[in-house]
Amino acid sequence: MDIRQLKTFIEVAKLKSFSKAAEKLFMTQPSVSNHIQAMEKEYDAILFNRLGKEVSLTEAGYILYSKALDIINTYESIKFEISNYQGVIDGHLEILSSSVPRKHLLPQVLNNFSKEYPHVSFTILDLDSDAVVQRILRGESDFGIVGSRIDKPNLEYEKLMDDSLVLITPNSLKKELEKSYLKNRNTRKDTVMIEEKSSLNNQCDVDSLMEISLSDIKDQAFIFREEGSGTREAIRRALEEIDIDINQLRTFAYVEDTEAIKKMVALGCGCSFISCLELDNMDIANYSVFTIKELRLKRDFYLVSHKARQLSPLGEKFKEYITNGDK
Repeated sequence: MDIRQLKTFIEVAKLKSFSKAAEKLFMTQPSVSNHIQAMEKEYDAILFNRLGKEVSLTEAGYILYSKALDIINTYESIKFEISNYQGVIDGHLEILSSSVPRKHLLPQVLNNFSKEYPHVSFTILDLDSDAVVQRILRGESDFGIVGSRIDKPNLEYEKLMDDSLVLITPNSLKKELEKSYLKNRNTRKDTVMIEEKSSLNNQCDVDSLMEISLSDIKDQAFIFREEGSGTREAIRRALEEIDIDINQLRTFAYVEDTEAIKKMVALGCGCSFISCLELDNMDIANYSVFTIKELRLKRDFYLVSHKARQLSPLGEKFKEYITNGDK
């Protein structure tokens, strides 16, 4: 059994392409094809369905794939232990992450981790929570960071950080709401309270935000994150707790990028829910920020991995590092 052939086989299976596997492994495509053909000859079985440019595993290929992952991880474990004994830990980690932890958690974690293990390099892939889980279940990745728990067999979740979601609206809506609130309040004390709670004070301080009711925004258009997003799932669950279907809200657009959402809200396209961590002091004046009285807009971020699959030793080291709070 040739370790190089197994590694080639795994990359072709993950990427569903001979050419992409060749590019990632710095090999020629004929070399990749030769490796696969040699394995198919050794096992006397067709490992891939070849359908044009994209390939997929056959039943025999699936059997080999799960075993190949364990073999490669055992092989890497031996190398890792020897390197550790010699005082040098190196390797490459691929980390899947949804957008909020990718921007607000991983930079500091990777910076600290690299100070301890300077010979480790990283690839960070930006995927929504559902896509992260699907890749882990298919064996294409060891672990990832997600903003919602997706109930699937054999998945293990470990909490990394918590977060609050807030509502952002065009500034014009804030002015309308303040007029309405002031019309129904007669004391100076109430007026001061509204002014104080309308300020974010340049921090992600949810308690300082003005609280409004869901009824205040029920007729507004909404800009949501895409299906599979942890943010969208958190909003769906919060609405479900008060017997409201997210599809009952009028939708203006589904958008993957939070920065684009903030610009669309500022232009008056509609309202949206975003992570408190995504509030930017540089553009906070372009839109208004609120909390919603009826909705529990709290969520957690998790490291998710497969219970039944052995991680690479470097993956285990990183998992231990990030879950122990060494950020």
